[in-house]
Amino acid sequence: MASGAEPVLAVEAIHTAYGLSRVLFGVSFRVAAGECVCLLGRNGVGKTTTMRSIMGLTPPASGRIVWKGRDITGAAPFRVAALGIGFVPEDRRIFGDLTVWENLDVAARRTRPGGFTAERVFELFPALRGLRDRQGGFLSGGEQQMLTVARTLMGNPELLLLDEPSEGLAPLVVHHLREQIGRLKADGLTILLAEQNVDFSLNLADRVYVLEKGRVCYEGTSREFREDESIRQQYLAL
Repeated sequence: MASGAEPVLAVEAIHTAYGLSRVLFGVSFRVAAGECVCLLGRNGVGKTTTMRSIMGLTPPASGRIVWKGRDITGAAPFRVAALGIGFVPEDRRIFGDLTVWENLDVAARRTRPGGFTAERVFELFPALRGLRDRQGGFLSGGEQQMLTVARTLMGNPELLLLDEPSEGLAPLVVHHLREQIGRLKADGLTILLAEQNVDFSLNLADRVYVLEKGRVCYEGTSREFREDESIRQQYLAL
């Protein structure tokens, strides 16, 4: 985070568990307005649980989550979304029986000057325009991922949480998705990305936090991480 910049999101020493199974152990990080911050790590290190903790889907047992100076720890997911945080889950969860257009229309909730409309979403994801009358369940994996991001943008979030957006996608689709997320960043949208695809992440992120066994084990800029071969080998086996 730039020196002196106030965070819009502050995650402060959260501990999160599923029943008796503890997953996060004092995770802390910050995101400033307009930044793209990446949580990097292998499968099972707590990236998704961190996202779910922020959204209130799996509230932390202790610690705090602060959004624009307001403590939202444990708030209901619909209240977190209403405050301006949009979540693109790893498993997409589109409405398979609804068309692309209907998936977008049902998600249109927040309005603000310069915000996202269906037309703006189609400009960002032109492939969806030609698929607007197709049911979500008949889309390819890459098309479903584009729709999931587009549907979340229709809520006009100020912070976009992206959980493993490149997982399971063909390389060409990943390339296009990276370009589209890059356009969102260039437009000033604040982004928190959880990924294990290092190349995908470093082409987008300003700063990186590496998670290992539910803890933050590294923090630095994308450039610092790229140049630190020992960290990549130790925690990501690269």
